[in-house]
Amino acid sequence: MPQGDGRFIVFEGVDGSGKSTQAFLLSKYLGEQKMRVVATREPGGTVTGEEIRRVLLDPQAEDLTPQCELLLYMASRAQHVGRIIKPAVERGHIVICERYCLSSLAYQGYAEGLALEEVAAVGTFATGGFQADLTIILDVDPEIAMERDKGPGTVEADYDRIERKGIAFQRKVREGFLEITRERPEKTRIVDGSRRAKEVHEEVKRLVADVL
Repeated sequence: MPQGDGRFIVFEGVDGSGKSTQAFLLSKYLGEQKMRVVATREPGGTVTGEEIRRVLLDPQAEDLTPQCELLLYMASRAQHVGRIIKPAVERGHIVICERYCLSSLAYQGYAEGLALEEVAAVGTFATGGFQADLTIILDVDPEIAMERDKGPGTVEADYDRIERKGIAFQRKVREGFLEITRERPEKTRIVDGSRRAKEVHEEVKRLVADVL
């Protein structure tokens, strides 16, 4: 794998699909290959972004409109790209991020019903058009993902604001991700995330090797 060329790799998927696990495993693997890695997440990644994340996931903020929700995500993303992601890539780091612009299309667009072209336009403005070199969508049935993420015996108090939208909402999100990939296959790959973490990681490594 070449040194010095920055790359931006994103993991996407429904809640509980394994993004954090796969981002950790990939970061660890690339670090062992002596590559410079920055691991981050959305919403968040900066002090401002983490404050926005707190609001977005707070069950008490249940009255957020889809438009407000979208703009909060994009505000976090604008700060994230400007202060963390783009500078790190330009310095030659491999940036691994949990979620990016496709999440807004899937969640606020397909699932919440906002116009996709408007979501995309706000995303372009927020990021300055900065795109991922590879987006890996971890595809998992939402019911399996939720059970795996939370475990048996979970009560409503254990769910954040987005998780409280329910399985039907997450199914719309999943279909959104799959539709996005069908319409925009460039730099986007679907990986079966229902398998054991090690098996998924091996496929992820092969996909990442193609862009490094």
